[in-house]
Amino acid sequence: MKRKFAEVLKHLFVDKYNCIICDRELPAPTPHRTCNVCYHKLEIIEDGFCLKCGKKLYGEGEYCLDCQEHEKYFDRAVAPVCYSGAAMRTVQELKYENRRYLAEPLARYMIDRFLSEELSVDLIIPVPLHEKRLKERGYNQSELLAAEISRALGVPMDASVALRVKDTLPSTQLQGRKAREENIEGAFVLKTKDAVKNKIVLVVDDVLTTGATSSELSRILKKAGAAAVYVLTFATTREKPPVERQESN
Repeated sequence: MKRKFAEVLKHLFVDKYNCIICDRELPAPTPHRTCNVCYHKLEIIEDGFCLKCGKKLYGEGEYCLDCQEHEKYFDRAVAPVCYSGAAMRTVQELKYENRRYLAEPLARYMIDRFLSEELSVDLIIPVPLHEKRLKERGYNQSELLAAEISRALGVPMDASVALRVKDTLPSTQLQGRKAREENIEGAFVLKTKDAVKNKIVLVVDDVLTTGATSSELSRILKKAGAAAVYVLTFATTREKPPVERQESN
């Protein structure tokens, strides 16, 4: 009973003085709302990442093996942290536990990462949820993040441009590239094609795992005339070691 009550309080009494990861009170408000201890639990991506998909590289080089061998339709993807440990738990709380207030501090990490790349965009589009998932969850976490980023950068956000018409499985549940590609193929349609013509578009999502979702959405944006498509997520997975790559193919 006490544990349940504590969970309720966690949702009701959240303010800028609480760490978003451990919920302990902060000595002073910070842009990312993360205490010093928890910040160092995050695997911040500062170097050694793929110049195409943004994943933390397993070895040396400029591009991960997946991007070397397979086409990605976005021009570039970046993320501030690796999808593991505290970062993974926080994303899941935003996504599945209705902790919508997490969107603001997570977006702050994303904004800092985006600005460090000195990129310029004309329009922000969140990765859409299928109608069924949206009804179940009540909100689209990617849209919450996109709204915060739009507000901070002064770049318009339009969540109505792209629709998800196929209720896909999470790509992490699928084995092999062919299964992932078939799962996401035809998942998106554009409601307003003229909205992206000749524009540089920033696609916003919470996590980049295989990159299949972002790539498919980028494909239809490019087909509609987008000049370039960048992808910004809060977290991204690491490049798989050679043994794991062979097992998943």
